[in-house]
Amino acid sequence: MRRLTVVVAVALAVLLLAGPALAFQCPKLQKEAGEAIAKAEGAVAKVADAKAKAAAQAIVNLAKELNKASEGNHKKAVDTKEAGPHYRAEAEAKAAKALAGMAGM
Repeated sequence: MRRLTVVVAVALAVLLLAGPALAFQCPKLQKEAGEAIAKAEGAVAKVADAKAKAAAQAIVNLAKELNKASEGNHKKAVDTKEAGPHYRAEAEAKAAKALAGMAGM
């Protein structure tokens, strides 16, 4: 439980600190996050310890949720032609990739 709390705190920090340096890179970042998630899922499948496997799977699931939210924000940004949702989508995709990297260690 403590590890999940730390992971969520890291994800929120990434969301808040992800700057607008590379605006409108959503699809590229989402693709990278998806690849990292797939790699992490493969690593989680090989974990033997049930407790460690459950913790890693929780991180992967959180990464999937963030990537899905990123896709939704990107669609909203395209539909409304606003920059704000693009920035949120980028931050969510970056956080998803970072979490997947943590789970795939």
